[in-house]
Amino acid sequence: MSKNLGIKLIRDLKENMVQFLAIFLMCFFAMFIMESFDCVVTGMNNTVDEYFTVTNFMDMNVSAASFSREDLSLVQNLPAVKKAELRYSTNGKIRIRGEERKLEFNFIEENDISKMLLLKGIQYDKDLHGIWIDRYFAAKQGIGVGDNVSLTCDGVAFDEVVMGIIENPDHIYFKIDNTYTEPNFGEYGYAFLDSGDYPGESLQFDTIYIDLKNVTNQFHLTDIDKNEIEAAKFEIQNLFAGSNVSCVSKKDDEGHDSIHSDLESDETLEIVFPCLFISIALLGIVSTMTRLVLKQRTIIGTFKALGFSREVVFIHYISYSVLVCLLGCVLGAIAGWYTLGQYIFDILKLYYCNPFGRLEISPRVIIVISVVLMMSALTNYFSCKGILSLRASEILRPEPPAVAGAGFIEKTFIWKRLSFASRWNIRDINRNRVRTLAGIIGVTLCTALMLTAFGMDELNKGVPNWQYSRLTPSNYEIGFTPDTNYSTVYEYARMYKGQMVQKIQTDINKGDERGLYYVTVMDEGNLYNFQDSEGQFMKLPDNGVAVSAKVMEEMELRIGDIVSFKIPGVKEKYNAKVYSVFKAPDEQGIAMKRSFFERINGEFKPNLLFTNMSVPKRYVTEREEIISVFAKEEYIRALKLKSAATEQEVYYVMTIAVMLGIVVMYNLGILSYVEKIREVATLKVLGFSTGNIRWILNQQSIIIDGIGTIIGLILGKKILVFTMSNIDYSTDFIYRISLKPYILSIMISFVLSITVNAIISSRAKTINMVEALKGVE
Repeated sequence: MSKNLGIKLIRDLKENMVQFLAIFLMCFFAMFIMESFDCVVTGMNNTVDEYFTVTNFMDMNVSAASFSREDLSLVQNLPAVKKAELRYSTNGKIRIRGEERKLEFNFIEENDISKMLLLKGIQYDKDLHGIWIDRYFAAKQGIGVGDNVSLTCDGVAFDEVVMGIIENPDHIYFKIDNTYTEPNFGEYGYAFLDSGDYPGESLQFDTIYIDLKNVTNQFHLTDIDKNEIEAAKFEIQNLFAGSNVSCVSKKDDEGHDSIHSDLESDETLEIVFPCLFISIALLGIVSTMTRLVLKQRTIIGTFKALGFSREVVFIHYISYSVLVCLLGCVLGAIAGWYTLGQYIFDILKLYYCNPFGRLEISPRVIIVISVVLMMSALTNYFSCKGILSLRASEILRPEPPAVAGAGFIEKTFIWKRLSFASRWNIRDINRNRVRTLAGIIGVTLCTALMLTAFGMDELNKGVPNWQYSRLTPSNYEIGFTPDTNYSTVYEYARMYKGQMVQKIQTDINKGDERGLYYVTVMDEGNLYNFQDSEGQFMKLPDNGVAVSAKVMEEMELRIGDIVSFKIPGVKEKYNAKVYSVFKAPDEQGIAMKRSFFERINGEFKPNLLFTNMSVPKRYVTEREEIISVFAKEEYIRALKLKSAATEQEVYYVMTIAVMLGIVVMYNLGILSYVEKIREVATLKVLGFSTGNIRWILNQQSIIIDGIGTIIGLILGKKILVFTMSNIDYSTDFIYRISLKPYILSIMISFVLSITVNAIISSRAKTINMVEALKGVE
């Protein structure tokens, strides 16, 4: 018998290929999206952690103009410190085939913290002469172990032998200087040498690398790890109070922070969209299996009459969707791994140097597939339960029509004023509340999914215009070295008619709450602006600070709270009252007027100048006080390049959303028509034309689709805000989208639904009257 049931299963799958193909596609798309993100998130999380563990990535580094060995001893004697090392880093040149390339030199005495990962050559040892060069630069420039290279460091030329090809965790995200807006590996490089090989007169170490005793995790820091790091950071800041010292913990390191943010972004997308897809897939399973069971009512009754047990019949019908879902999930996961997943991974490789980088499958995928299969099985079980609980003789009879009125509305005066079509539809909706609810939910989910996708696309594409046309409309930005005095910057401001800004990254405190954010001090001008959550331009307060919305949320601040901050190298701690909130696309923090900062005894030391006049790029190499000159177009190009992967992900989601909309609405339309076929046949017997019947059916569809679309737009906006606000803690958006995403969502969702229902209602013309009107015998 099992063989016969297997043959029947195959035959039924073929006969209902369109409906089961819909279930397959929904499961396929759900796992396609999930695995695309999951394989990247899992692989990068595990391999970055592996990389940081193998190389003992630093827990903290402290930088200053110079450190003595006595300073190193003071740090090593702190209770929280396990080990500390001195290092000096500076940029120089390497000459290759007559052409000079930029090279970052790192002079070390030990190699135990943020160690070099040797790929070729000889392992570093103290006092060993030679140079160790990063693999990307060596590969692109044709440098190998044993080569003799010509170098220039701090103005001194010298030669070294290449002892090894290496990678280093400090350079997982590496821009050699501020002339680059994004990494360009191989065009420049970094190298390590023993401190004894420093070519200058005397070596002044400028960084202390620290390994803490009680911080055991590398990439994924626990709350305990973070508290330990903050406590040690506080001790070190007190140790060097009064000195111009900067402390950067591993969680605030540019490479660690950047890759962590990107993976969190993908993880958010991995959760949001597959949940929507799976919900829609389960709704499709309900509609398809309910239709199949109703269609095979007589066959199920025959099974029972022939002696098949309830369990056997249950398993038979459960196997339909379980088999299709399993196939869809597995193939979707494979396709996601090799297409979108590989694409995202390749994009990340352009920004991050991770020698262990690879894609990996996580237990989450297995768990989600298992949950989908279990839920589809339960869905089938409840679809069959009602029929199989009856006796065989009852099942073999055609199902009696449901009897129900229109409810309380029949007792109101409105009822008499309604047309026959409206009365018929209201009664039909009241009789089939589950079907109606399923239709509304289906349209709601599809509309919400499309609005989320279209909204994400618009918000992402709007960032360049928001950031570089509205907030900072200047054509050029000049960056100055930290030690540039005010008068020098002021002269440039007069020359280029620019606006001076001081922006530094430092700790901001509210009681025990502490975070590393940006402090921005603004001089007078209109080339650096601020906007509120509604997108309206706002002025900074005269007697306090404005705080970015993200910082307000993360530090649980409210208007009127007092925040404190310190400027590196200044003993005094500044306190300020929160007066207003602004939205910032990146670089979250606090902002204030220069007049207020000076009123609380702050010294305005601008390090940025915004201007609309053209600034020569050669200033970067010709003038010591200038470290960067960027045109607006360079920033916009870099921003668009970095967002290319996200845009591609959104395009995938938009395409899948539209396809799912077609699939779900077709299934729901078919189910609705099957359940109404007896009523449709009755209307034809009573003399209603096909056109009238189609209008009656489409009128109900318009009502259900209209309700689902409205709810979907509301839900979609909430999902959009939730998704974008959790993508990256350092980025923010003004969640005001244009009418375009709404109109597109309404057009696609509503028009698709109406079109599908119009096609299905056309079947009324060819309905089998005898079969449809069979009564209860």
